[in-house]
Amino acid sequence: MKNIYLLIFLVFISTSAVLAQKLAPKERLVFDQIAYHRIKVGEYEKITKWIVPIRYKIVGDSSKYIINEIDSIFSQLKRLTNLDIQKSDDNDEVNFMIALSTSPEALLNMTNNFAKYTNSYGGYFYRTNKKSEIYRMECLFAVEKYKSKSDARYAVRRGIIRSMGFFKQTNHAPSSIFYAEANHKLKFDAFDSAIISAFYSENIKPGMTKEEVDPLLQ
Repeated sequence: MKNIYLLIFLVFISTSAVLAQKLAPKERLVFDQIAYHRIKVGEYEKITKWIVPIRYKIVGDSSKYIINEIDSIFSQLKRLTNLDIQKSDDNDEVNFMIALSTSPEALLNMTNNFAKYTNSYGGYFYRTNKKSEIYRMECLFAVEKYKSKSDARYAVRRGIIRSMGFFKQTNHAPSSIFYAEANHKLKFDAFDSAIISAFYSENIKPGMTKEEVDPLLQ
């Protein structure tokens, strides 16, 4: 019986932590800059994020270093967001496609609209529903065009975190992965992790405006 009470208590604490995510003033400043996105002209800027499970697939390059980097990023995001994130080779369930090459074979995995949103180095294309929930993402990272493995790892990390709904950047945190200028950040530190976790708190819903979110972060 004591074990049951302990389990209930731990579940309660875990849930409370998700629902009561607060941010420090500088974290809120950066959050406000990067968290809200206007999908159509004339709309309010809103939270746009994933709710459905993510099933990602990597095509176009088999280099171990970049595959490991992507797997590590998604592992960290799974912990920070509490989303169900898994790697998959089942094209019927994959909703997050990552191409690491501009080769025709790799690009065959992308939808027809994808080419409109990419250049020779990469890009991304996504779909949302009327609730501002992301349900499909396609990313291109032309790994072979980067000067070093470190540059490629940085580009992939920046691109994947953007694909989680952080479509904007900030000028106020030079050491953050969200910083507008390249800083070659290769990890999510405590600052970035706090923002990611807050963005994916259960009480912050897709479609919410800044006015609705502000009281939840203070």
